[in-house]
Amino acid sequence: MKMAAIAMMALALFSCKKNDEPKNVEAAALTVRLNDSQLRAIEDPIAGDTETTVTKNVTIKLLPSGREINLTDTQISEAKTAAGTRITVGETVSKVSIVKANAEITDATEITAWQGKAATFTTDIPLTAPETNVVESTEGENTVYTVELTPVPAFARVEVAGKIVGQENATSHKNAFDDISVEAVYINNYLLTRNADNRYFTEGENGDFKADPALKAEMYDKIAADKKADFEAKKLVAGYQLFPIKKNEAEGTEFYDHIILKLNIKYSADAQKAGLPATATRFVTMTKFMVSATGDLKSFEAGKIYKLDLAELSKDFKTNEDGTPDPSNPDKEDPEQKGNKILVVKVKPYKWTAVNIKPDVDGNGYK
Repeated sequence: MKMAAIAMMALALFSCKKNDEPKNVEAAALTVRLNDSQLRAIEDPIAGDTETTVTKNVTIKLLPSGREINLTDTQISEAKTAAGTRITVGETVSKVSIVKANAEITDATEITAWQGKAATFTTDIPLTAPETNVVESTEGENTVYTVELTPVPAFARVEVAGKIVGQENATSHKNAFDDISVEAVYINNYLLTRNADNRYFTEGENGDFKADPALKAEMYDKIAADKKADFEAKKLVAGYQLFPIKKNEAEGTEFYDHIILKLNIKYSADAQKAGLPATATRFVTMTKFMVSATGDLKSFEAGKIYKLDLAELSKDFKTNEDGTPDPSNPDKEDPEQKGNKILVVKVKPYKWTAVNIKPDVDGNGYK
């Protein structure tokens, strides 16, 4: 799926033809123009059509020299006008990239530091742009290098909200579930740093997560009683920034980031007659997701918001004819429980706009 353009940066680098080096260094210049009006984010979930802008800390790199240029606040402002901003340079340039914009992400940056950013999503999300070939032309005695750069966010974003409703049996019309309530949302099996050797994974046992490695507090949300109605109505979301898969991770061989729900299930009178308790704590571990067809979502891409409406899970909470829960339902005693069926969940992705997703049942997306 094509990534939406998030910003445009036009650069013109000038040098003389002779030996590809300028005779007059003052004549060699870089003109920069920024157009970040297309950078969008939906939440609150970040409000619809909110813009994220290039506001600060912009560094560009010239290749092959590798020289980096930090734009001043004035240059950033000028670069966002039609005329752009001109910077003196004096070298041959084949490619240009944006090393950072708004903030810098390094191999030491932990994703936990970028959670809870909804309030500053419009200005703080880091942007970069890959090395892009310049187009060469001439202007008098000077060679002109022009390039357009498309900055993209360093992260993908996942938002979880909604209500799961248990399904009655089509024959007996009995329903095993009086209520299914989400108590907490967890992210597991994620990259703690963008090039981490291993994914951060916490196993489950005895109805909880193991203590080592401990869950990161920034990567889960407890749904407080006074927030539950808004969470179920999707007025509030459990939202997380995630690093995209690494270059050496095979896209599609597995879905790397896991979303886990801790549920409080209230069973119906019919289910209790069959021996079930009045209430129970259960977990749903989702490991694969889809947009509209099985296998169409290989990984979470940087620059997109993926929205998981928990109503998409309702069809998987089935009732047997006798009023008991179907044993193939995705809820389990432990999070990350091994040896169970996997459901691929449907989500809706957005281009810093958004993407609805859901479990991909046929693709084995529940664990």
